[in-house]
Amino acid sequence: MKAPQSGLSKALVELHVAILLAGITGPLGRLITLPAEELVWYRLGLSMPLFVVLSLWYQKLAPAADRLVPRFTQRQWIMLATNGALIGFHWICFFSSVKYANVSVALVCFATSSLFTALLDPVVNRNGLRWRQVGLSLLALAGIVVIFQFNTQYRLGIMFGLLAAVLSALFTLLNEKPAQQIPARTLSMYELLFAWLILSLASPWYLRHHSIHWPAPMDWMYLLILSWLCTVFAFTLSLSALKHISPFTINLSYNLEPVYGILIAFALFHENRMLDMSFYVGFACIFLSVLMQTLYTLYKHRMGLFVTVNQRIET
Repeated sequence: MKAPQSGLSKALVELHVAILLAGITGPLGRLITLPAEELVWYRLGLSMPLFVVLSLWYQKLAPAADRLVPRFTQRQWIMLATNGALIGFHWICFFSSVKYANVSVALVCFATSSLFTALLDPVVNRNGLRWRQVGLSLLALAGIVVIFQFNTQYRLGIMFGLLAAVLSALFTLLNEKPAQQIPARTLSMYELLFAWLILSLASPWYLRHHSIHWPAPMDWMYLLILSWLCTVFAFTLSLSALKHISPFTINLSYNLEPVYGILIAFALFHENRMLDMSFYVGFACIFLSVLMQTLYTLYKHRMGLFVTVNQRIET
């Protein structure tokens, strides 16, 4: 049965609010004065209590839908811990890219994550290598080379940004099977919990090489926005939108996140004045590769729907 138009419209608004909130994580990373490692630790620590409260509330509303402490297999526990480590270190690399370069460079690098996903998929899932994906990846790589070559002051930030994209791609691929077995809210809560625990266990090593920083008053405000709005609330909105919009459309729409983030960075920090023509040439190559991948994915999705409809008619 087709969803009511009002429900669909509301879901679309929720989805794009969630993407917009995801887009301001980069600007918030620049506003927060903490180092990337501490920023991520606080973000996770502040997000977890609210996730637990929401999970308890949803469990009360629908006891059969979600268990706060499910009976995971040993393999699932290992996968949750692995994915938690990946998301934690992905965030550290992303915010390091923001700190060592700027928001625009970090988000352009992050935009390559879908292409790294396409390249790593044959390795992780034993799928065959597709030459179309190789060609699009080479186009994106050309864009990175242009930015890297002519923006030498941002090289360390670019390296962190690309590492963040690789970790994001690995997380996406490794999370595919758990996402089919475990409710999304429960899955995210435990992965974020493991991310916080792993960073906490690594803190003695970190403190041996760095001094600890206490957040300034404004840092606390930005951290709460980052943790509660950009993490928990954005995730909740995405889940709500999923009731009326397919996962395919949601994943496709999240390609707008870097665009939103860069526009916000231009408005807040005037980063467009700091970037030369090579940045825009490189960004155009990366954006074109992502756009072509998106259009191809959309085409394949529509063809799949067409075949499915024809099969139903024939039967």
